[in-house]
Amino acid sequence: MSSPATVRRKLAAVMFADMVGYSSRLERHEARNSDLAARSIDLFKSLIANYGGSVANVTGDGVLAIFDSSEQTLRFAIQVQTDFQEQAAWDDGEPIMFRIGINLGEVITSGDEVRGHCINVAARLQALAEPGSIVVTDDFRRTVRDLPKVSFQSLGRPALKNIAEPIEVFSVAPSAPSAAHPALEVIKDERERHSGAQELNPSVAVLALTNLTNDPANDSLCLGIVDGVIADLSRFRSLTVIASHSAFLFSLRSFSAREIGRRLGAQYLLSGSLNRLGKRVRIAVELIDAEDENIIWSERFNIEIAELFDMQDEITGAVASRLAVQIDLAEHQHGAQRPLSMRSYALVMRGQALMQAYARQANEHARRLLAEAIAITPGYARAHSAMSRSHNFDWRYSWSRNPAKSLDTAVKLAHHAVQLDQLDARGFAELGFANLYRKHHDESLAGYERALALNPNDADVIAGYGDALVYAGQAEQSLGHLERAIRLNPYHPDWYLWHLADAYNALKRPVDVINTIQRMQDQSEGRRLLAANYAHLGMMGQARAAAEEVMRLHPEFRISRWRLRPPYRDLDLLERFIEGLRKAGLPD
Repeated sequence: MSSPATVRRKLAAVMFADMVGYSSRLERHEARNSDLAARSIDLFKSLIANYGGSVANVTGDGVLAIFDSSEQTLRFAIQVQTDFQEQAAWDDGEPIMFRIGINLGEVITSGDEVRGHCINVAARLQALAEPGSIVVTDDFRRTVRDLPKVSFQSLGRPALKNIAEPIEVFSVAPSAPSAAHPALEVIKDERERHSGAQELNPSVAVLALTNLTNDPANDSLCLGIVDGVIADLSRFRSLTVIASHSAFLFSLRSFSAREIGRRLGAQYLLSGSLNRLGKRVRIAVELIDAEDENIIWSERFNIEIAELFDMQDEITGAVASRLAVQIDLAEHQHGAQRPLSMRSYALVMRGQALMQAYARQANEHARRLLAEAIAITPGYARAHSAMSRSHNFDWRYSWSRNPAKSLDTAVKLAHHAVQLDQLDARGFAELGFANLYRKHHDESLAGYERALALNPNDADVIAGYGDALVYAGQAEQSLGHLERAIRLNPYHPDWYLWHLADAYNALKRPVDVINTIQRMQDQSEGRRLLAANYAHLGMMGQARAAAEEVMRLHPEFRISRWRLRPPYRDLDLLERFIEGLRKAGLPD
């Protein structure tokens, strides 16, 4: 006779998620929709563990999960809703959406059984939520402290089925962004720092489409469509294209064409708007002379989602011809392959955005999404190259149990990506990045040079090439490439400055290292360079303060492990860097 299961009680956050319209979806097309629903539930479940949660129960269309941390519960709910909202925007079929309810209370476990009044409340809450949204109780809301970019709006005390006591509930939403983007405040006009070498070719900035739908879920569509146009235009050597990271900060609703052109260093602007009705989108675009604000060309498209990539090609050709761009034979070749699935495209875009957080949890989340993209479209090269980057980060930050294996995996995935698509610049750049950290410097530079032959205007690739040159012993040459990347992307991400500081560090210019790091909006990844270079200058108070920040951000940091990370060809430069870290007081 088996012994009775032990009964345990604990305070926990309870999340109940339910798929919208599951039954009607199966009724319309059971074979297709049941597979998509199952894949979506599996993806949902796989992400929960990354946030410290566990799956307590799964029905056909719903998931019950238990978390020990309220902050992690809400962080997961917001991230997973964002995942599915962005996929829904690109979906040309019936998008998958969830309602989520979250409560805090006592949970009783006995073997595989989980029960408790708080679970019933969470289930009733999700029924109140709009598709794609989150509803929480006041008890749960009051325990959330570390998510400053989240706001709560009271929905009052609605009647909940079979719940007697009145409960105040709240909807959850990201806080509204400020009118001015921080980059516009911190970097008023980065171009002025690098105005000595101007581009001779006609220059164009492609702005994000204005979302006319009043549905924030379509924002990713507005960005993604023109991001593809930017990638295509960047292939033309006789055209200078401003990077999306900078161009997307501006809108003709907030700035004049002349002001945007001045700030971005662009002679021409491509702008437009998007409206949507079901599977069809209406897109209007205009090519504008930034100086006199005249419209050079305009067009309207009324197409289905599945036709978006063809529209991107048409816009690219029209802009190139209006700007009298000289296109050589190689540039007539089509660029990187288009994915066969819009959902795969959305998953890769989302995964790449998550990795920019440089955080273990976000990196693991991104890898789940990229794995789903590869499962849907195994031949999509960009998904494999992005997956390579996620494994490279696991190696770089020792996030995996076997960092050496992570680096080997990164190299293999990058090789596979370029085998799948010989015209994707990002794939060759990823191969260059992976080989750099294997300390195969010549192969790294060759990968980047092939990438730039395919796409000479990709600012991220140019900046990555600059960093590879630093470690290959060509720091002086790297400065020109890094400065050009900044000209093409004047409101660049912090890692451009991190790479520039690497170059100054290799050139033994500690004052320039410090000044460059101090221009970063978030100096976290520059603290090691700050500690070492303050120490080289004998400024030991500042060196120790920077070292303390390194340990606060990375408590497991040890010099003996970190010395294996910077891929210097010149070992004397590595020893100089290590000496500076040791002087600053970082542990061996």
